Amino acid sequence: MEMHNSIKKGALLAGIGIFLLACGPNDFNYGKVRGIIESTPLHLDAEYVMLTPQQVDCGVDSDLWDSPSETGQRGRQIARLKQAGRDLKFADDVLIGDMTRPYVQIRGDFNLAVTEVTSDKDGPEQMTRLVSGKFGIAVPHKCFPDPLPLMGVKKGDFTQDVSPVLFFRYNNGWTLERIVH
Repeated sequence: MEMHNSIKKGALLAGIGIFLLACGPNDFNYGKVRGIIESTPLHLDAEYVMLTPQQVDCGVDSDLWDSPSETGQRGRQIARLKQAGRDLKFADDVLIGDMTRPYVQIRGDFNLAVTEVTSDKDGPEQMTRLVSGKFGIAVPHKCFPDPLPLMGVKKGDFTQDVSPVLFFRYNNGWTLERIVH
């Protein structure tokens, strides 16, 4: 009887060990990444999101910012941010014409939405991962029914044709720490 209990205890301990291994640093996958990204608020400071021309017009109509005006630089316009726009965590004026899409700076804590995870690789430190993809932020306003896409950084400059990169660290579970620049 005692040997039978020892076998049961050994099997139980082996099962727990296998379970714990499955929850360790090797369980990093796109499903887990999506869950972490979408459930964990991330502080974004001076990041940029893209808008559509229709969203810019809606923002004007909703008093989030002024009508776009010329800046003196050929083809570039600016829509000055109003308090209602600041209340939605927009941090600077809407810029139009120097990139493919209008864009605006944001600041605050946001849950990111995942449109697509395109790659992940080992990070620069032990137990870290870098994840690239298309990510957006939800803005609770009728002008923005879909998450606003985050811009990436290439050679130190924000750009609309490069995906943002997210930095994850493992410390008794994977956590999203920041956007990499």
